[in-house]
Amino acid sequence: MAARETGLARTVPLAALVLFGAMTGLGPFSMSVHLPGLPDMADDLRTSQPSIQLTMTACVVGIAMGQLIAGPISDAAGRRRPLLAAMALYAAASAGCALMWSVPALAALRCAQGIFAGFGMTIARAAIRDLAEGQHLVRLFARMAIISGLTPILAPNLGGALLAVTDWRGVFVVLALLGVVLAGASTVSIRESLPPARRVPLRPVATYRTYRTIAGDRSFLTAALIVGLAYGAMFSYVSSSSFVLTDAYGVSKTQFGLLFALNALGFMGGSQVGAALSARFGSLGALARSLPTATFGSVLIMVGAATHLAALVIAALWFTVASIGMCMPVASAEAMRSQSANAGTASGLLGLIQFALGGPVGPIAGAFGSASALPLGATMCVLLCAACVLCARSASGPRSTAATAATARPQ
Repeated sequence: MAARETGLARTVPLAALVLFGAMTGLGPFSMSVHLPGLPDMADDLRTSQPSIQLTMTACVVGIAMGQLIAGPISDAAGRRRPLLAAMALYAAASAGCALMWSVPALAALRCAQGIFAGFGMTIARAAIRDLAEGQHLVRLFARMAIISGLTPILAPNLGGALLAVTDWRGVFVVLALLGVVLAGASTVSIRESLPPARRVPLRPVATYRTYRTIAGDRSFLTAALIVGLAYGAMFSYVSSSSFVLTDAYGVSKTQFGLLFALNALGFMGGSQVGAALSARFGSLGALARSLPTATFGSVLIMVGAATHLAALVIAALWFTVASIGMCMPVASAEAMRSQSANAGTASGLLGLIQFALGGPVGPIAGAFGSASALPLGATMCVLLCAACVLCARSASGPRSTAATAATARPQ
C-alpha cells in the first residue's frame, strides 16, 4: 500500500534522516575502521594475519545474515523496537570484542556485531520506504547517501587516529560507544513508521514465501542486481585503489588520503545529481544515463593505465566513483518502490544481494597485482557493463513504462 494512500507520507525529520544514513553506513564502517590495527591484533592474539582476517570475514557474514533476519522481524514487530534493541546489542558485541583473547571468540562476536549492524541497515531503508514513495523516496535515499558516503572517508582515518592514542581494543570500545550513541539518539529522534494494521505475522513458511515472491518480482530483482554490481565496482575501487595509486603511480599516503576524500565527496555529490535525473526522467531513465556514464569512466581508467597517464587515471577514478554515486541510491529506491507491503523483508533481501554479489567480486582486481590500474578499470568496466545490460533489458520490459512514470511523477 502506498504511503500516500495510507496517509503516512510526511517529511522525515532531519535528525531521523541523519541517523538512518549513519545506520546504512554502519556495516561498512564496522568492517573498515579497525583495518589499520589488524597487524597489532595478530601480534597481541599470537596468531597469523590470515587467521585474524577471518574476523573481518565473520563481520561480513554477520552483516549479510543480519539483513536477512531483520527484514521479516521488522515487518512483524515494527521498526523502532527492533532497531533500538539492535543498536544496544551492537554496542554490547563491540564491547565484548575489546575483551576477547582468542580468535574464535573474537570472530564469533564480530559476527554478532555484523548481525546487529545489518539490522540497522535493513530497518533504516524499510522505515524510509514506510514514509515515502516515488520521487520523494529517491530524494531521501540520495540524502542518506550523503551521510553513508562519509564512511570511506572517516573509517580508515579514524582507525589510524585512534591507534595513535590507544590499541586495537580501544577501537572496539569506540565502536561500543558509537552503538550507545545511536541507540540513545534513536530513542529520542526516531518514531515508529509501521502501524500495527500494516504489520505481517512472523511465520517461517510465510516468510520464505514472501522472500520467494519478492525475488520473483522482475523490477525488484533487476534493480537489486544493479545495486549489487555497482557496489562491486565501488568495492573494487575501495579495496584496490590505495595499492594501485601508491605502487604504480607514486602517490604518497597523504596524497592518497586527499584523493580518497575527494572521490567520496564525488560519490556524495553524484547521489544528488542522480536524484535530479530521476525527477526529470524517472528512475529507469536516470539509470539509463548514469550507468553508461560510469562505464565510460571505467574505460577512461583503462586508457589512462595503458598510456601511463597518472593524471587521467586519477581523474577517471573520480569521474567513475561520482557516476556510481548517481546510480546506487536511484537503483535502491527503484528496488523498494513496489515493496511497501513487505518493506522490511525487501530491504533485507536487497542488502543481502548487495553484499553477496558486490563483496566477493570486488577484490578480483587485487588478485592481478598493483603494477597498473588496468585490472581495476577492467573489473569495474565488466561489472558496470553487466549493470547496463540489466538496465537496458528492464527498460524494454512490459513494466518499465509504468515504473518510470511512477517514479517521475511529482510528489
